[in-house]
Amino acid sequence: MNFLKSKLSLEHKITTSSQVFTKSNNLTNSNNDKSRETEDLYSDKIRDGQWFWNTNTEQIFSQDQIVAVGHASAKSVVPLELLRYIYLQPHDRIYDPKTHTISYLQTRTYLPVKSLPPREKKRVLVTGGAGFVGSHLVDRLMLMGHEVIVIDNFFTGRKNNVGHWIGHPNFELIRHDVVDPFLIEVDQIYHLACPASPPHYQYNPIKTVKTSVMGTINMLGLAKRVKAQVYGDPEEHPQAETYWGNVNPIGPRACYDEGKRVAETLTYAYMNQDCVDVRVARIFNTFGPRMNANDGRVVSNFIMQALKGEDLTIYGDGLQTRSFQYVHDLVDGLILLMNADYKEPINLGNPDEYTIREFAELIISEVNSSSKIKTLPAPKDDPKKRRPDIRRAEQILGWKPRWPVKQGIGETVKYFQRQLEAGLI
Repeated sequence: MNFLKSKLSLEHKITTSSQVFTKSNNLTNSNNDKSRETEDLYSDKIRDGQWFWNTNTEQIFSQDQIVAVGHASAKSVVPLELLRYIYLQPHDRIYDPKTHTISYLQTRTYLPVKSLPPREKKRVLVTGGAGFVGSHLVDRLMLMGHEVIVIDNFFTGRKNNVGHWIGHPNFELIRHDVVDPFLIEVDQIYHLACPASPPHYQYNPIKTVKTSVMGTINMLGLAKRVKAQVYGDPEEHPQAETYWGNVNPIGPRACYDEGKRVAETLTYAYMNQDCVDVRVARIFNTFGPRMNANDGRVVSNFIMQALKGEDLTIYGDGLQTRSFQYVHDLVDGLILLMNADYKEPINLGNPDEYTIREFAELIISEVNSSSKIKTLPAPKDDPKKRRPDIRRAEQILGWKPRWPVKQGIGETVKYFQRQLEAGLI
């Protein structure tokens, strides 16, 4: 079966009043020219070709490589090649590394989206939709053919993450803080607004708590008024959904951890008292393109240090374990959960464990860096083990992670390399 057909154009020329810029499939980095040529074959398909795909197909793998993401049961299948075009290519800009200037192009061509009949087309609100996870969810919902409204205060989110959709008839971007009430008519709400990395949520802990508590109250109140479905994001090993948590209420993580616990309490209070249609996912460590380069997380820290030739910093002995899921797997799970009739919390994460040291060594190998590993004292309240029990997600949603960590790291490294080349980080 031909999963994806397109007309290829390997070179695209953009003419301005003063200069002709040539966009070629040959990249400046000569270390991986052969693989990069393959990656860039699709760089101009959107402008010069036609994309065809079947959202109901079950073809996800080809020769042990992932070629699509999503699930046929939720009609969310999208070609990986199309998503990679979105986050691996700088959009509508030309960066000059000599003068450190960026020229923005006026002509805009949007990616093709599914044409849904009115009865299937939903109006979906994504809070924090310009952030790391939110922007990937927005891409998928847009490509599926829905109308998407993003609200974000841009504390950690970036307009660049959704810039390729601005102006599209199905898309709206609104600068708004969920701490303040927001009125709109929608069918579904994905509530993702909250800083999730330690430097960000510890920068203003009071604001972090208010975002988790007041933001959740506002979104649940909106769902109650318009009768929309709402999804919310909230030491046992592995951690099952029945685990109630072991949180230090006065530690440096408390503003984030306790805020999420209260958000879950509020979610089920609205469900039980006001019959709000809710879903709760407990998201474990996630990585992928569009992570903030300076967010203090393990993956982004290690990749940026390796790309710059710096030593990789490990806190503690490096034997603490983490489970990392790729962002496309998480988006698959969120969409499946929203479309499932299930009210209890569900873990979304990858149960495969790696020590922090193993992860550092994997990234050094993937980047082909000369970096070494150095250790620093472990931070307070840093958990030794963190792994989800995903049996409920497998049984209820038919979901489990598909992306091998190594393949996901390769995608993420390419993203950061492109961002560096484009002068965006």
